[in-house]
Amino acid sequence: MTNNQVFYRKWRPTRFDEVAGQEHITKTLKRAVVSDRVAHAYLFNGPRGVGKTSTARILAKALNAETTPDGEPIADSDVSQAIDNGSFLDLIEIDAASHRGIDDIRQISENTKFQATSGGCKVYIIDEVHMLTEFAFNALLKTLEEPPPNIVMILATTDAHRLPATVISRCQRFDFKRLSNEDVIQRLIEVCDAENIETEPAVLEMIARSAWGSLRDAENLLEQLFVSYGQAGENAEPSEITESQARELLGLGDIATSTELASALLVKDAAQALTVINREAQRGSDLRALHSGTVDALRVALLMKAGVEDSISKGSEFSTTMSTAARPAKLNQILHILTSLGKADMKVSSSSPLPLELAVLQATTNPAANTVHSRTKTESAANHSQTVETQSQVSVESTVQNSQFEKSNPPRDRTPAEEKWDKVVRAMRRTKNRRFVVGPLLRNTQVPEPADGKISLRFKSNALKNNFMEEMQDQRSRDELKAAITDTYGTELELEIISPRETDETNNSNTKSTTQSGNDLPVSEEQESAMVRAAMAIGATVVVEDKEQNKIQ
Repeated sequence: MTNNQVFYRKWRPTRFDEVAGQEHITKTLKRAVVSDRVAHAYLFNGPRGVGKTSTARILAKALNAETTPDGEPIADSDVSQAIDNGSFLDLIEIDAASHRGIDDIRQISENTKFQATSGGCKVYIIDEVHMLTEFAFNALLKTLEEPPPNIVMILATTDAHRLPATVISRCQRFDFKRLSNEDVIQRLIEVCDAENIETEPAVLEMIARSAWGSLRDAENLLEQLFVSYGQAGENAEPSEITESQARELLGLGDIATSTELASALLVKDAAQALTVINREAQRGSDLRALHSGTVDALRVALLMKAGVEDSISKGSEFSTTMSTAARPAKLNQILHILTSLGKADMKVSSSSPLPLELAVLQATTNPAANTVHSRTKTESAANHSQTVETQSQVSVESTVQNSQFEKSNPPRDRTPAEEKWDKVVRAMRRTKNRRFVVGPLLRNTQVPEPADGKISLRFKSNALKNNFMEEMQDQRSRDELKAAITDTYGTELELEIISPRETDETNNSNTKSTTQSGNDLPVSEEQESAMVRAAMAIGATVVVEDKEQNKIQ
């Protein structure tokens, strides 16, 4: 390795055991190599800088180089060194962000037809695969469906949800997780020991906190600090990177100042908070760093108030200070302060203290005051919607009354005649041999009761009766209905159909008929005709002739 390589490349893992924080993946891959159960396609999904591409390269080594009994590639083999140097012909790495078209994928598909030249397996690593176009994915899908022998494709992405489900389903998926701060710090310690970098203990903690689980970002930050403050001086010995230097470079600001501002906000001391801001502005300090450091301090206070101790700052002076400052504050107050600071737009004018001052004034305002103000606005708006609310109230009251009425009038029990007829209806619910389903038609009849070896059906309208009679023209429908009636009533009954007009005449023997309300009169076949209804509308009279009852044999 050359010394001019950046840290994240120079200290890239070369073995499975060197991949930090992804043991759940590396163990599985090693077992797959040992047992010769390597899949033809893998999907590596996870945040940036957590080892997806490095793991893919190590897997390529294990498939082409000699391995140890536990599946680790031998580092000093020719294949491993060729892959590390980027000269191994059977390892093809493609950046899908710049090669995202269908022609690029077609070229890959054509190349897969050729067997490996120098190794036993040809490995394709497609990084940022979510950037491919829809047509490119379709072209890639064909290769994933019917992969050539000795071809392994590894797809790496930070956004697996952007991949088509058809592609995901044809890959073995591994989800890489963000590295814990402990894993990042441990890796940084190893790099510092190898590179002879001297730092204060808090420096690595701040780097890990700023990297947010990305080891590549952490190594880049460490290298920046090393180049700026840690290189050998006049005495040829490396200088120690201090906490203040790290805060300045990382944009975190002075920890004492950030803690002072956070403590003032927690006790609602607006005057002291504004004093700190103006003092730092006069000194020419970076107010964005002050803002970031204050938010970081308040985050620690929030975690402690919620009963969770920050693993990074645990046991430090910073942690003790914030714990003391947060003790009198309430959880909703800390949330209010963080929300207010989050609204400060420090990118517009980093030199002006006004955005931070406004955020501080809002943060030190009692959250209840904002609630009262919001309530006033709500009441004002409510005056304009009083009518709508009244109507809604009436609707709710009506619903409640109806519910109470339903509770006071529970549904009655079914009579034996109704239960038997329901059984017939259920038996015929799917019978349809011509145009109409028999079950729904039978449900629109008066509940019949057998008498003198007959059962009479009285439909609610002539249209329903006519539909039923049409369906009964089919012998299969008649046989199924007779079987259902015989099974329900225990004897074979003669079925007769009575029209609504005849039903009304039967009912007139017990009740008075009405002739003035059209809605109360039964509808005859003649009245169902559009022409007859039009004639009745201009005063015509319908004369209905008696008809014999219909019987089904």
